Amino acid sequence: MAIIRGTAVDRQHRPKIHWGWVVLGTSFITLFINYSIRIGAYSVLLPKMIQDLGINMTQAGMIRAGYFLTYILFSPLTGWLMDRVGGRFVISFFCLFLGIGTLLMGQASNLATAIFFHGIVGIGAAAVWTPISALIQKWFGGKKRGLALGILSPSYALGFGLMGIILPTIVKNYSWRMGWHLLGASGLILIAINFLLLRDDPEKLGLLPWGETAKSISPPPLSETSFNYRNIIRKRTFWLIGASYLFISLGVYIVSDFIVTYGVVELKIPYPVASTLISIMALTSIVGGFVLMTISDYIGRVKSLVIIHSLLALSILFIILAKGNISLLRVGIGWFGFVYGPIWPMYAACARDYFPREVGGTVIGLLTLFYGIGAMAGPIIGGHLTDLTGTFRWAFGLGAFASLFAGFIIGFLKRLKEFTKQED
Repeated sequence: MAIIRGTAVDRQHRPKIHWGWVVLGTSFITLFINYSIRIGAYSVLLPKMIQDLGINMTQAGMIRAGYFLTYILFSPLTGWLMDRVGGRFVISFFCLFLGIGTLLMGQASNLATAIFFHGIVGIGAAAVWTPISALIQKWFGGKKRGLALGILSPSYALGFGLMGIILPTIVKNYSWRMGWHLLGASGLILIAINFLLLRDDPEKLGLLPWGETAKSISPPPLSETSFNYRNIIRKRTFWLIGASYLFISLGVYIVSDFIVTYGVVELKIPYPVASTLISIMALTSIVGGFVLMTISDYIGRVKSLVIIHSLLALSILFIILAKGNISLLRVGIGWFGFVYGPIWPMYAACARDYFPREVGGTVIGLLTLFYGIGAMAGPIIGGHLTDLTGTFRWAFGLGAFASLFAGFIIGFLKRLKEFTKQED
């Protein structure tokens, strides 16, 4: 029997659960495992790797740089592929690199192999956040996009947060290498999960994005005709978002990558206790991600990002001043996590707000170049400053300054209504 749109027959054949929620759930699992590897494994296992491999803080930053070098090189490619062949294939295929690279990290015997293997992990991770954030924004309407990304944000927080509890136990009973091996196996499982459950576009299933009706769909602010790389990089908006993205990633990763090592090496906090700092950061970021992303739907991304970056800088200064006071340190980390939670999804939402839907993956992929440069430079600069000064506090201070500067830059971005009128 043919399904007639808008009739009772049509309503009977509609799925009880909008497939956008299946896509969101699958994306949640993927980001959970990805960030367990990306932040949790590196940050929590780093103190043990430094000791076992005999490396200094600058070299530890170089391992991280190996990851982000391949990440930024492959992100534009994965964004481009996302727009042309769809997220289902791209995400599923590149999870192969994510899993294999993570398994190999457990076999690293020196600095060179650790950098190389972490670079393979970066190739796989390049096809996770960029395609997923673009995919989610296809499946959810404009007024529900912040909500969807806010729901998604706990995935990566839970991922690296639980690692602060689980990995110290694995290290105690086995070794830091076993932690990488177990996470690598989880990464390989993602291949099947994503291929079976992801779908590329609601229109292919005869659906509208969740939260939208045919009347509520408005044209994008820019013309979609022949919109390509040249059109994107000519926009002042693109460079403002990108520059802000670079500095906030630099500031954030100096702190998040070294916070456990700071506790163990400089503050002499026991390893299992220091590892829980990552868990506190993750827990508060879940709340912050949901609350602040939802608020941003109403007060705007630009105003939200300026406020968030300012509060993030203050939280880093609080962490520095807390020194060895564990209670105050936990408060500072909790504060940091709360405002950290919505940062990455909010930049992704900016890309969708200011650029056409059909090139969302490409735009996010290009913006990830800025993100990757900041994330690659942060740990190296922060590690080198620590080696020079003998303390992490100067490195963390640089992170606070970078956060403030990121907020200053994004403040020049026009409000969406003004931007749309100008383009019209």
